[in-house]
Amino acid sequence: MVSAPVPIVLDTTLRDLYTSEGGGEDIILAYAGPTAEVQMATGIPLSTKFTYQSPVCPTTDADTLARESLQMVPQLFGFVAGKMPVVMFDLDQKVEDLRLLNSESRRPHQADAYRVLDRLAPLQRPELTFVAKPSDIKFGQNSRLAIISPMDCLLPLPHLVDPEAHYEVLSKRGLALSGLPTPDTEIVDTVLGPAQISDHEIVDFEVQRLISRIRARQPPFVIKMPQSLSGQGVFMVRTDTDCTNAIRILEPETKRMLLQINPQNAQMSPCSLILQKLTPGQAVALSLFITKSGRVIFNACCSQLFDAEGHWGGGFCDYRNQDALQAHYADIANKLGAYLHKMSYWGPMGADIMTDADGRQMVIDMNVRVSGSHPLGALRGHFRRIGMNVATLFFRLMLKLTRDEFEEQFKEELHFGSMVVNAWVHMRDGKTSMTTVTLAAEDKEKLNNLVQRVNIFKSQES
Repeated sequence: MVSAPVPIVLDTTLRDLYTSEGGGEDIILAYAGPTAEVQMATGIPLSTKFTYQSPVCPTTDADTLARESLQMVPQLFGFVAGKMPVVMFDLDQKVEDLRLLNSESRRPHQADAYRVLDRLAPLQRPELTFVAKPSDIKFGQNSRLAIISPMDCLLPLPHLVDPEAHYEVLSKRGLALSGLPTPDTEIVDTVLGPAQISDHEIVDFEVQRLISRIRARQPPFVIKMPQSLSGQGVFMVRTDTDCTNAIRILEPETKRMLLQINPQNAQMSPCSLILQKLTPGQAVALSLFITKSGRVIFNACCSQLFDAEGHWGGGFCDYRNQDALQAHYADIANKLGAYLHKMSYWGPMGADIMTDADGRQMVIDMNVRVSGSHPLGALRGHFRRIGMNVATLFFRLMLKLTRDEFEEQFKEELHFGSMVVNAWVHMRDGKTSMTTVTLAAEDKEKLNNLVQRVNIFKSQES
């Protein structure tokens, strides 16, 4: 007789963290990642007040972006929610979807999400619902939304954190002005306002004025756009060639950013370039929760994985050194908590921390929302209970497998609990999948062996 799979019980969930200091907030997690230029779904129009940048986004295909930002990312963040409402937004209905409804009348992407979350222990399983548009979300008298990033379509709904304050603490410009320890930074703000952007000559002149500050710098340095999505507006300039390539991309994107200034967002300084000293070394990713009173709760400290283009691709966690890392980064964590509390933000957040040659810990970036590495911390107890010491999470892992085929290939690891599916959505062809998967092992060598087995099935789209 086959034994039941090892249940996945998280150390803490977002519900535990949100209610750790009492309070009666009825919090709804409404998770949808914004896009900069492509509308993903009919019910999620592009924002004009809260603008974003992703000039090196690897695709402009709306369906692919929707599967990532409306399905995979919300599943990943919802995985750690606990027993609380999680709202996800439907993909646009296609005729073929009607033929693919399962026995519970769920569309394929909905079935994918329920299958991921059903692996969690029942007492920690989110209360998942799908809606076509924000106005379909059902609210109680005291309900408040916790979100990934501010979006215009969500503005009419009550938020846990003021959207403009949230937008500021997500901003690279906001971080540079925060008073937190950061590398030496120059902020190049536009001098134009909404009334001037209709004049094309003035706009073109302003683009060149902003770009001239890049040309005036000597490598190495970093260029950041203020609301870069997934690192797709961040450029590492180590050589003159890097600088030339960055300017080629940034000239049209800076013009687009200028043309998005309007009376609704001008006060939020949505158009700037951030030029920062390049600090050598590797950053660690701190995953924290800031309570309503400003107390900092440590979740994890992970090293990071990046793809060939420099985009974030996951994280690695050694559970044996987490207590030491918590103590090592306690001071910078408390500074982050104090700043976010001052800015009236509370909830999950991530920060990238580097240490300079003098031993000074500096904040390189902040993701003031659920961080991608948060599940690694929440799974610590689960993995340690089955003898696993190290784990790695792969984000946006494209596989040439369906979910059924994947489970057949890795049935032992999935059954034992050393492999956890955090997010899964099948692509349009029904044969490939966009996923987030966490792998664990007793040591790095065994983990690398498992990684190699998974990599055999990576799609060319990865």
